[in-house]
Amino acid sequence: MVDDSGTGGFGGNGRYVLCLNGSRIVNKRMAMFLECLQNDGYSVSVFSLPRHRWVLDKSERALDVRRTNATTAEVGDLSGRRLAAVFCFHWSVLPLAVVRSWLGCVPLVYDEHDHYELNTLEGSGSGLKLRIFSWLVRWIHRVCLPWVTLVTCIHLSNQTLLKHLQRWRSAVIELHNYPADLWRKTPAQAPVSDRLCFVYIGGVYAEKGCGAAAEAFLSLPAELQSRAELHIFGDGNAELIAALRQRVGVAVHNGVTPAFFREFAAQRRCVGLAMLAGTARYRLVGTNCTKLYEYLALGMPVIATTVGEFPEQISGAGVGLLIADDLNVPDLVGAMTHLLQNPAAYERMSENARSLMDREEMTWEHEWGKVLATDVLST
Repeated sequence: MVDDSGTGGFGGNGRYVLCLNGSRIVNKRMAMFLECLQNDGYSVSVFSLPRHRWVLDKSERALDVRRTNATTAEVGDLSGRRLAAVFCFHWSVLPLAVVRSWLGCVPLVYDEHDHYELNTLEGSGSGLKLRIFSWLVRWIHRVCLPWVTLVTCIHLSNQTLLKHLQRWRSAVIELHNYPADLWRKTPAQAPVSDRLCFVYIGGVYAEKGCGAAAEAFLSLPAELQSRAELHIFGDGNAELIAALRQRVGVAVHNGVTPAFFREFAAQRRCVGLAMLAGTARYRLVGTNCTKLYEYLALGMPVIATTVGEFPEQISGAGVGLLIADDLNVPDLVGAMTHLLQNPAAYERMSENARSLMDREEMTWEHEWGKVLATDVLST
């Protein structure tokens, strides 16, 4: 229930937060910010560049969306509320966010969660396009970050992103992509099948192991394959999704909400797939792999690749198996086979996963507490 009295949570006190984004697709990271603001009694006005269509269903608990148009969405009742702060979630609108926070005399929070390494290490299209966007991102950071009140960012291997941002703003805190508390509190339900389900959730791309997962699953011996299932949840590369749908025994689910995935997993014995290719971008992966921690919070052992900090996060905690970052299909077949043939190993890894995620600091609520501790919303 949303508190429109202005006294909910930490006391919105009749205030709202303006959130700027470069796309009408509100991804999981931004959705968690919006949900926390809503829970703390703030209404939210979202401004976006008119790109794509509105996607506002990635939060754990439904956002109280009252109205949308070409560039804005309203979460909660904005009537009579005064501006408390500006939050920015994309470098392309950071200059606008700086101007708006200055005009409103309110704090500005900027979250850098994917776009730096995407536009400086990976990109799409030609090498020239990558160089142009890399220069733009760095230039906007250089010019705008000194005017930002607080910068938050994901954790990359060796604090690569943190160190980059601190070149222009000392007030930077890392917010890990740990799941909301309700993930670890999702109750198990009566199983609908005794099969072992290999599951993937996220963007459906070859670089994230989706194609390799299908190849490996269909390469299992018939007896083992009869005791297993493969489910891929998400949207992404249309050609890859169409090809996966043609593979007998591979289930693809599009337009999935977090609640749907939790409900699915609560009724099955699952193994999570977090297989990122060894690209320049993914070799920096740290605690920013949302799916990894969602799997673990649900008690899933994981199969992952040896990129970034995955080896210490997974092998070090005894929560899964690792394969090479070239997405080697025979290695993946071996990992699937091991978990199918060794139920004791599955149970041990599952118990370790739940034990790890039972720690209070492994929740998004704990990460949000880092923002509140700065008093950026108390003025």
